[in-house]
Amino acid sequence: MPEIISREEKPLPGIEFSEIRIPDDEYLGTGIFITVLEQKALAKINPIISSIVNVPVFQLIVNINSAEEEVTVLLGKADKSPALSRAVFMLPNELDVSNTHRFDAIFTNWNISELQMNGDTLKKVSD
Repeated sequence: MPEIISREEKPLPGIEFSEIRIPDDEYLGTGIFITVLEQKALAKINPIISSIVNVPVFQLIVNINSAEEEVTVLLGKADKSPALSRAVFMLPNELDVSNTHRFDAIFTNWNISELQMNGDTLKKVSD
């Protein structure tokens, strides 16, 4: 039951790196997905989509939309079935789009439980 840690440098424009951490490779439904944006990425690219896919067993998508002031996170299997969990979070009112930002999508038992931005928990507005 080893831990899974996989990091990808510059997977897409605007993303410095993304990293998945799953504590038990026997159970993919609990872990954390980290996305670190490049400086000024939110000022240049909208929306920014960060994802990790392992067909057909796992898929997580983080859609950061600064124009709508929200982040949508989807978690499920990568087998064309509907997402097992979907959550929408509000971005802070005073968002500095010129800075770098880190988003931590935390999931437990195939449910999106929390989204942190720069260490602060964002308000969940819908599931």
